[in-house]
Amino acid sequence: MKKSYAPHVTIIQEAIAAIEDYRPATKEEFLASNLVQDGILMRLQVIGEHLSRMRQIDDERFAEVADPSWYKIIGLRHIISHGYESIDWDLVWLFIHLQLADFATNLNRLTE
Repeated sequence: MKKSYAPHVTIIQEAIAAIEDYRPATKEEFLASNLVQDGILMRLQVIGEHLSRMRQIDDERFAEVADPSWYKIIGLRHIISHGYESIDWDLVWLFIHLQLADFATNLNRLTE
C-alpha cells in the first residue's frame, strides 16, 4: 500500500496561505521586518520539509510530478535550518513575490 502525499500537500497549502498573509506589499517592507522574515522562513522551512517527506515516500513518483523548483525549496529548507546566516533575502523575496503562486498551482495538480 502506497503512502499518500495528501497530508503533506495539505500542510504545504496551509504554509502557502500563511506566507500570502504575512507577505508585505513591497520588498522594502519585507527587508525591514525581522518578524515577517522569520514567519515566512518558518513556513518555507515547513514547505521544504514536507516536500522532502513526499520525496522519501516514493522518490521515483516524486521525480515524475515535481517541478524542478521543488528540489530548490528542499535545499532552501536546509539553508534555513543549518545555514541561517547565508540566506539570500533577495532570492527569498523573489520566490515569495513572483514564484509562490506558480508553486502552489503545480502543487495543486497533485490533488486533482
